[in-house]
Amino acid sequence: MINDLRIHLSIIMYMFGCFSIMIYNAFVIYRKKSRSKAMKKNTAGWIKSVCQQITANDAAICPRHKKHLIKNLAHVEELIAFSHALNFFNLGYSKDFYNKYMSILVESKIFQSLALAYKKKKNEEQAYFAHFVSQHPSVAKNAEGICKNTTDSIVSFTVNSDIYCRVNVLKALCKLGDMHGIISVLQFYSDKPAFIHHKLLAEDLYGFAGDKEVLALTLWEKHKFLNDNIVLGVITFIAMFSDRFKTAFLPVLQSQSANADIRLALIRYYKEYNFEPAQPILIEYLNQTDSYELAMAAALSLSAYPGFATIHALNTALESENWYVRYNAVSSLVELGAYRDRFSYNAQSRDSNVLQMIDYKLDHANEKYVNASEVII
Repeated sequence: MINDLRIHLSIIMYMFGCFSIMIYNAFVIYRKKSRSKAMKKNTAGWIKSVCQQITANDAAICPRHKKHLIKNLAHVEELIAFSHALNFFNLGYSKDFYNKYMSILVESKIFQSLALAYKKKKNEEQAYFAHFVSQHPSVAKNAEGICKNTTDSIVSFTVNSDIYCRVNVLKALCKLGDMHGIISVLQFYSDKPAFIHHKLLAEDLYGFAGDKEVLALTLWEKHKFLNDNIVLGVITFIAMFSDRFKTAFLPVLQSQSANADIRLALIRYYKEYNFEPAQPILIEYLNQTDSYELAMAAALSLSAYPGFATIHALNTALESENWYVRYNAVSSLVELGAYRDRFSYNAQSRDSNVLQMIDYKLDHANEKYVNASEVII
């Protein structure tokens, strides 16, 4: 009897749980559709409002439209709809129409006051405001260039911010080409262990609207005052476009006290950008056993340095205890054109695993050569 009661109670609770989930999902779907419908309505309203302002052919923004902007754009939902409307003009309707409206908007200085208003908002609202500026950087400029009051407000968002706000603030500053703001944010976070992932940092920096070489040089001059994560992001950023730091990076590559991830990034940098003084250092990394990850990267990077010393070092690396070091060494030897008659290996002194790697890589290289020849013919 007791068991039957427990079974019935379990069934009832299970059915109640399923019913609750169905009700919750229905509510979420309804709310999502309602918000989507409201967003479309708000976006259409902003499109109409912007059109009225432009068709009036006024050089300055009309008081009614200005009041409408100040009143509504302080709410993030309206700012999202406004951004959609601007994207409609910029990406779909007319680029000239968009540029004309943005010039009027900049003259009104509305976004200076909005930036101050968003300083008092929640973190996620500040993050979206920064995102909006990154999409439409003109709003943070004036006749002299970047509006310092607006950018100072955006930089202040980083205090007690989450990852989304940090990324969006940095992206906005990069899109504006505000080097001073970028350095301020990076220095502010230099004493914190986690700012953003170094790859995200590099991508944001790569979107810099000004001279990337000047930004890279400025950041590298200050790298000793930045934490390892930020320095790694700066190196990743530089590796995306510049070969002018080969000499500057060399002392860090040589330093055994430098962060291992930073040295790993530099080993990869010297694969992309050949620099002969780096070759003996890469060979040293290939031979070390303290960090096989560095040896693995060095084995691949040496493919950019043809010559007897490289071939000899890679052949020696085929005796490594680490499988990946051996595999990368084989890959580089094949890429350098050190084919079977130049490998100088003794089948009895090499394990079958290495010989299979060599045969596989050679066959694969020959297959690629044949396929390329067929395309040419």
